[in-house]
Amino acid sequence: MQKYLLTFLMAASLTIAFADDSRPLPEAGSILAIVGNEAISPSEFKAFKSRVSAGMQVGETPLEIDRNLLEALIDMKLLLREAHAQDIASDPVFQKRMDEQVKSRLLKLYRKRQIVDKVLVTDEELHRHYRATHRDRALRLGGIMVETREEAQQVVAALEAGADFQQLARERSLHQDTGEHGGDSGTYKLRDQTRPTIAEKVFHLEIGKISEPVPFSYEGQKGYVVFKVLDAISVPLESSEQRIREELISWKMATRTQALLDSLREEYAPRIVYNRIPLLSRLEAVDGSDLADSTAKKALCTFKGGQIALADFLQNAQRIRISPRELADSSRVVALLKNIFIPERLFLQEAKALGLDQDPELLDFLSRKREELLISLLRQREVDQHTTASDEEAQAFFDAHPEKFTSPETIVVTEILVPSDSLAHRLKRELQEGADATPLAVQHTMREGSLHHSGNLRLNVYTQAFYPSIYEAAQHLEVGEVGGPVPTGEGYSVFRVIDRGREKESYNADTQRRARAYVKIDKAKRGYVHYVRDLRQKYSVTLFEENVAEMQRLAEE
Repeated sequence: MQKYLLTFLMAASLTIAFADDSRPLPEAGSILAIVGNEAISPSEFKAFKSRVSAGMQVGETPLEIDRNLLEALIDMKLLLREAHAQDIASDPVFQKRMDEQVKSRLLKLYRKRQIVDKVLVTDEELHRHYRATHRDRALRLGGIMVETREEAQQVVAALEAGADFQQLARERSLHQDTGEHGGDSGTYKLRDQTRPTIAEKVFHLEIGKISEPVPFSYEGQKGYVVFKVLDAISVPLESSEQRIREELISWKMATRTQALLDSLREEYAPRIVYNRIPLLSRLEAVDGSDLADSTAKKALCTFKGGQIALADFLQNAQRIRISPRELADSSRVVALLKNIFIPERLFLQEAKALGLDQDPELLDFLSRKREELLISLLRQREVDQHTTASDEEAQAFFDAHPEKFTSPETIVVTEILVPSDSLAHRLKRELQEGADATPLAVQHTMREGSLHHSGNLRLNVYTQAFYPSIYEAAQHLEVGEVGGPVPTGEGYSVFRVIDRGREKESYNADTQRRARAYVKIDKAKRGYVHYVRDLRQKYSVTLFEENVAEMQRLAEE
């Protein structure tokens, strides 16, 4: 069975031309197998093998590996012969998917050649951006937090008049952690470690200077902070080089893209046919099934050498999941045309004008993708659409495979998210000394919505993307242990693990649906194996075992 599964997985690895049945065969001694009237030579087999990853080359010995790969190659040829016999290439679904592949890969190639490959970042630019964005320094900040902007402006006025910053912080700051230390945060922060709203206001300031009032929140209370740069230290480029490089590349690519579009718009002169936009608002489905053929071919946009027909627009809209309601909004249609569909079409036109549609690597990819799609549609037509699963089969699968219906391990923590590292360490000490995490979370946490769950977070593979650093820190903690402080994009997180485990799901509509899907997948796999075996009866297959062994012997010499 493994070899038949290998057949399907390697659909993208083979390029095949169907043989003319009248073509004379080569001498048997020089071939490994014959499928119908098509020979497999050692050179073709070796080319095929080179495209198969080592992990998919199954067998106990080199000869067995080659034998299994040859069987897979034979099955591939059988499947493609049958796809050819059924004229699947004429299927509208195949043509649509293939058209999407051609456009997608050609656009990708054009963007790579004309945008990505032409964007370079020099050392001089890196250093210039490093200095311009003030990433060449880390700041130690002091702050005075008050309730309103008016109070913050009073603080600014007092400081400018000569008031002592530390004394004013002790007397007026609502930020308890820093206020009792004269407003001193006690740490040096890089620009990328500082909230963007704060960084923009302070990183250009010299030592001793104060900022304008900055909106801030602390322990659930909103207010304004006047910051003072207490000290600054130099920071090497390496500390932020990757971020700087990414910013420059992103900016240059956007600039290059816009310059290309401006040039192409001037050359191709696209014009939207505004009086045809209302035709889209009358459609009930984005696929345009209720649009007459003659109407579907009408141009929604014209340009030098081509047009975007209503049907083209709808196909693209369907691809990016535009709803019928959006089509009823003429301004939305215009925005889609100007920002997405016209640029894509102009890039495609220019790619063809540059001859990129004849690029050898592109053609090779599309050839393999064509065969992959042919086999995929053949399988859907001959196997998948005939595969069903009953309620009884779904129930039996659910009962027999409880491991597939057990939720992933979930770690429940009571988390407290705070704005400063010092406060986070203080809260961690309290938790380690036995303090109840829930009231501390209610009092301090900045995480929106978490108070509805008493500050609790459920960490598992499904929520990992939302709390990656917390999820990682909690992995090795037992129930009752305290984790953190963990730097996050919003602040610093400390937490206590209150539970961890897995739960067996009950049999309901959702688990029944999943069980039925498992059954259908399993039945389809077995059905596919039988289908391929049947093709070996439909088309003659001759295998020359002695030639396979001889090829392997020569390879070992």
